[in-house]
Amino acid sequence: MRDIIEILERWTGEGASVALGSVVERIGSAPRDPGAALAVSSKREIAGGVTGGCVEPAVIREANEVLNGSRGKLVHYGLDDEDGFDVGLTCGGKIAVAVYALDPELVPPIADAVRSDRPIAVTLSLGEERFGEQAIFAPESSNGDALSAAARSLLEIGESAIVEGADGEMIFVESYAPRPNLYLFGASDHVSALVPLGKQLGYRVTVCDPRKVFLTRERFPDADELSDDWPDEFLARAPIDPRTAICLMTHDLKFDVPALQLALNSSAGFIGAIGSEKTRADRTARLREAGVEDAALARLHAPIGLQIGARTPEEVAVTIAAQLIEAKVAARGARIETISRGSVLA
Repeated sequence: MRDIIEILERWTGEGASVALGSVVERIGSAPRDPGAALAVSSKREIAGGVTGGCVEPAVIREANEVLNGSRGKLVHYGLDDEDGFDVGLTCGGKIAVAVYALDPELVPPIADAVRSDRPIAVTLSLGEERFGEQAIFAPESSNGDALSAAARSLLEIGESAIVEGADGEMIFVESYAPRPNLYLFGASDHVSALVPLGKQLGYRVTVCDPRKVFLTRERFPDADELSDDWPDEFLARAPIDPRTAICLMTHDLKFDVPALQLALNSSAGFIGAIGSEKTRADRTARLREAGVEDAALARLHAPIGLQIGARTPEEVAVTIAAQLIEAKVAARGARIETISRGSVLA
């Protein structure tokens, strides 16, 4: 419910009761990931969604039942359900949606954490006895049990999933991880076109270029940060983790080579660099001379972006954004498989 947290903050601040329908699991093809939520207020306002619109009417009916005093429940939608075609989930997948009353006391700390990019998670009990009970999980308050370990791991990768509690109860952990960092080097028109796309994809976007004349707030109004450090100096102090994306867009080897030496030996999940065939060959040769091994060089996306014939800065930005999505999805699948999860659909 990250995308509607400000609306929920306003509703609860005005004293409205809120029922939520939250996707807690999906199998196969479905429009939204776990954590997507549809909210209905006691004033009959609606926000968010759990699919592309095909099961929303059914979830709204369940949410209204909660607002009228029902305890709430876990509902499944899919083509193998007898109501599958009536509901309209024709994409072939299955989803589990928990419908429950939102605890208004949880909204302010969640909203504050999202605004300040602090990690926080919400646990939702799915067991019959405690269904709908919610609690805040903060990494620093972990007690060392299996649930805390799983919640911490989900926060590290920015994913939400069902995990099994100590007593075998299924618990949905909704992760509110800080935005991943997207570092863009080179204050060019291509970077200017990429900044808003990066923001829309959920990144905290930094533009770095030591040439101050090009690095202006007027050119990059949507960037979270502007830095006039040299790229390697910036990377030497910048936070980097497996969710970080680094894009070298300078066309200048005096910037690229030192920065890529650091980037390719970091834990960054995506590293890409722009450049012609000649530039790429010269850059690779210099990186090898600097001691960068072939295994590290294999991590470099060069030329950056999906190669579909894009020419304008805007077209190139779209191809880079698509490549960032592609890399994120591949990494997400690999990481989440390492976490012991529960299921209500299997």
